[in-house]
Amino acid sequence: MFQGKWEDLIDKIEKLFGFVEHTIEEYPERRMTVETAVFDGATGLIKLERTVKPVVLDQRTSYSKRAGGEVTTEYVLSDDEYVDTVLFFKWDSVAREWTQIDFADIGR
Repeated sequence: MFQGKWEDLIDKIEKLFGFVEHTIEEYPERRMTVETAVFDGATGLIKLERTVKPVVLDQRTSYSKRAGGEVTTEYVLSDDEYVDTVLFFKWDSVAREWTQIDFADIGR
């Protein structure tokens, strides 16, 4: 989901339901942004979580074949391409935790 559609979705949610909580967290060491919106929908509390991070172009692993050798992994990240991931959660009041909504199961 690109930035414009996400902003439209957030605006619609704010107008229809209002936010219980809306946060944007930056993680500069991982070059990642997590935006979370919690609102009280028709079926209860719903949480949308959008993660934006750079595309992994390459993964380099360095290791030695000695016993007890150290393994390091280096990731090469894109400077101009990003991956957006949007997850949907519903509050389960019995378990008192967020459960992820899988849209593939809704039609079944």
